Amino acid sequence: MTTSWISSSAADFAKAGADQNRRAEASANEVVINRSSAPIIHQHGNRAYVELPTESNHWITVNGEPAIWTSYMRLIYRCEKRGGVWKIADMTSVFESDKLTPVIPGTDLHIQPQDVVEFRPSYRWMSYTRTRAGGKVNPDLLGIDRPDEVDTLYAQAEAWIADTK
Repeated sequence: MTTSWISSSAADFAKAGADQNRRAEASANEVVINRSSAPIIHQHGNRAYVELPTESNHWITVNGEPAIWTSYMRLIYRCEKRGGVWKIADMTSVFESDKLTPVIPGTDLHIQPQDVVEFRPSYRWMSYTRTRAGGKVNPDLLGIDRPDEVDTLYAQAEAWIADTK
């Protein structure tokens, strides 16, 4: 499983996600609402890859002001049917874009253009908010601002479903 906050096994991903949810429930500082669109399924035999467009809204505080950070991603799942059961073999996030808006329109979030110039456009506001909170974000995550890398991911997924041995 590869996303902005972990690159590990499915078991580690599930554990870390549960830990994250417990911390979020204990904090009034961040509320997260996730939405998924209809999946697009590419199947060949007992293998498939699934594209799942997602939107996540995070209610956070930015420079002392309430804000909503919205992330738009595509999750690419590689799935395999074993013993009659479909299971996820891999998941990779593709960052498309994000935005940061004040909860109350017109509120100044106190952000200058030079504050975000170093961050990639496909996940600029995630990078800004996490960095401001003391965290780090990998500058080499998969995003549509690097189309060759996204094309490689899709070529690998296509080759994977074609390899039905």
